Amino acid sequence: MKIVVRILIGLGIVIALVLIIPLVINKEYNVERQITINKPKQEIFDYIKLLKNKDPDMKKEYIGTDGTVGFTTSWAREKDDVGKGSQTIANAAEGTGIDTDLHFIEPL
Repeated sequence: MKIVVRILIGLGIVIALVLIIPLVINKEYNVERQITINKPKQEIFDYIKLLKNKDPDMKKEYIGTDGTVGFTTSWAREKDDVGKGSQTIANAAEGTGIDTDLHFIEPL
């Protein structure tokens, strides 16, 4: 009978730990990476605004003039981390940033 009581107490402690530990651990985490590129800001922007400068191993299709609003690139690749999709330039504030709309087809 003492063994059954000890097993029940041990089981109760394990259950209590499973319920209490999530209450006290931090639920948020943040990952940051930084790289310094020794090039002028405008030169970097002129490179990244061109969607054709992305992964060279993808099958790509282009519609419009690269680096301008409305330019769309579609891609397909067999790797699971790439899949299929399209990206359209929605806004290009010269020298300061670029907004794009992404549409993922596969993987979902």
